[in-house]
Amino acid sequence: MELYYLPRAIVLYHMLRIKRRKLYDHAEYERLLEPYLGEYEIMRYCDYSQKSEIGDRKIVLIRHDVDHDPITALKIARWEHDRNIGSTYCLLHTAWYYGHLDGDRYVHTRDLVDCAKALTDLGHEVNLHNNFVVLALRKGLDAVELLKRELDFFRSLGIDIKGTSNHGDKLCRELRFRNRELFTECCNDRFGGPRTMIWTGPKCENKVDLGKVSMFNFGLEYECRDVDRDVYHTDSGGRLRTRYRNRRRKPFGCRDPERGHTVGILTHPIWWKFG
Repeated sequence: MELYYLPRAIVLYHMLRIKRRKLYDHAEYERLLEPYLGEYEIMRYCDYSQKSEIGDRKIVLIRHDVDHDPITALKIARWEHDRNIGSTYCLLHTAWYYGHLDGDRYVHTRDLVDCAKALTDLGHEVNLHNNFVVLALRKGLDAVELLKRELDFFRSLGIDIKGTSNHGDKLCRELRFRNRELFTECCNDRFGGPRTMIWTGPKCENKVDLGKVSMFNFGLEYECRDVDRDVYHTDSGGRLRTRYRNRRRKPFGCRDPERGHTVGILTHPIWWKFG
């Protein structure tokens, strides 16, 4: 397995860039969780997706889109571990700390491996922050093969990834698609159903088929955006806000909307100051 450490200058550059983005502190995070601690069960997405029925249970699902800030993500992970909180951490394969492409394959950093193992050692779930359609369009690669190889890589480390979380890239907004639409289960008529996306670059025209493969073919069991939530707290775009009756494609264990209560919390560590 070929791995390399990032040069210290690159790490320091990104640490300084990240430091300037902070909007909230750990006290604000405590206030966000406070209404649910004690009364609600806190679950990772991989555990919740296995439930056939939650009945009258009250559940909180915490997700962190690590994006470009694995340093703060690990601080949050340790803080949660000390309080017996298990969360789902979504690692972005197009982020600076992940690695680089050599042709159509990733060469991964030791920084990524250390981060992923630390998260799982602390009792958290690691999932893949899916930007594969965008990457395949920009680079002229096979999105399905990219995904398969990355899942195999993590599983070779003993990290069995069970789910993905959709990454909202600028190209998604420009071409009006979602990365999760790579999967048959997530490709409905809202944006156009199964179709071929085409991106024209300076010297190329690249295509990716959407909705042709099932997530279950890869041993995946869920996509985060498909989970029904009665209350949903999110800091997307740096603005902390709450939505209600956040209905999605699949209810998982909440088949009767009149029973039980599911709360979703999404943070992006880049907006938070811990430690």
